[in-house]
Amino acid sequence: MTRRTATLVLVIGLFWGCSMTQTVPEPESPGAKLYLKKCTQCHGLPGPKRHTAEQWDHLLVMMESFMGEKGLAFPVEEKKLIRDYLHRNAR
Repeated sequence: MTRRTATLVLVIGLFWGCSMTQTVPEPESPGAKLYLKKCTQCHGLPGPKRHTAEQWDHLLVMMESFMGEKGLAFPVEEKKLIRDYLHRNAR
């Protein structure tokens, strides 16, 4: 199995069974709204407490790469807003 395939399997496993209608902490915050908008384009929404802040940092790097491959924009400002939101609400 290639490293890329292993990473994809890991990501699918991490997000398997996540609900698109899940409630999130701070639902009215700009970070939560952007998280809901951006992070449901390709998969179900994982709860912010699903991972530690460090794990979220790694996942955001991977998601940025996947989004780029799909032609989806993920500007630095949006990534920072989502990262800050996830860090505040991480496990």
